[in-house]
Amino acid sequence: MKKNIFIILSLIINLHSEEITNSTQISISKNWTQEPNGWTYPMNVNVPNIEDSDQLPVCILLHGFGNNGENLISEWQNFFQSHILIAPTGYLNCWNISNEPSEAPDVAMINELVELLQTYHNVDSNRIRILGISNGSALANRVFIENTNLGIDIICTIVSQLSEPQYHNNNFYYPSGETDNSQDYNGYDTVILPIQGRKYLNIGNINDPMIPYYGGYSVGVNFLNSLDAIFIIANSQGYEGDQLHYEGNQIGSSSVYEYSYLSNHVVHLKGNASHSINEIQREYIIDFFSKVNGDINGDNILDILDIITAINFILSNQYNSILDLNSDGIINILDLMQMVDNIIN
Repeated sequence: MKKNIFIILSLIINLHSEEITNSTQISISKNWTQEPNGWTYPMNVNVPNIEDSDQLPVCILLHGFGNNGENLISEWQNFFQSHILIAPTGYLNCWNISNEPSEAPDVAMINELVELLQTYHNVDSNRIRILGISNGSALANRVFIENTNLGIDIICTIVSQLSEPQYHNNNFYYPSGETDNSQDYNGYDTVILPIQGRKYLNIGNINDPMIPYYGGYSVGVNFLNSLDAIFIIANSQGYEGDQLHYEGNQIGSSSVYEYSYLSNHVVHLKGNASHSINEIQREYIIDFFSKVNGDINGDNILDILDIITAINFILSNQYNSILDLNSDGIINILDLMQMVDNIIN
């Protein structure tokens, strides 16, 4: 009996002491109608060489149609030098959204991947980020809508906003079966309410030749107007004010304009970089990922000033999602305790 208990304890210790490295092999297999015997997603991993680091945030990179994870790792590893990067490759080099050749259960794969990453000792299990581009952006939106893991704290969608299948009749939806444009709303038939507490950044361009910035039909799906889409996202995260219809806040003298809700918790950037991003937009992404939860005054430091602000919010019975560290929809002593713990550690 003692020997069996020792073996179990050893397994538990080993599970929680394992670290993810560049040589870690992540294997997630799924089966569906196209691959009834199962198919394994290729995974590329990049772990930065940071001395004296304990737990690092993770960014899951989702490629566009026809691309792959390896290319995305190469593109972003010099910009996210403090993040572990994980880049899966989709079936047939695409993600199952609506009219793509793949019917793979990609959201289920992401759900499993996140839960697996949270078991590694050197991963900050509360700072798992999703960054998607084009077709990958549409999958990132599906994750935002459908996933309920509180460890995903940031979603970034590049050159693809919400589509009509994902949001119609004043509700968010997910597909209960296969997706294609022969069905009503491409098969998105089940109402769902996204969880609160996540930061969300969307980037779109008025001259994008593929995804219509102001809404419309393309690549087998109807897209919402980008400014309407970000307002809908903000509402899902607790925003109760008016929609921002003005030109936006110009970033410096650039052609990029910012639409910010919930104290920069939910943001849209409007630009003119075609079906890509420019340097200003990329820098904004990096800064957005570097901000600290609870940093209500935006100085990138969690300290006593933020705690005082949180106390004032509690006393005045106000809500701000930046201060809601445990994502339970209220700001109270539990959030203060989490803030103190984060400062100490």
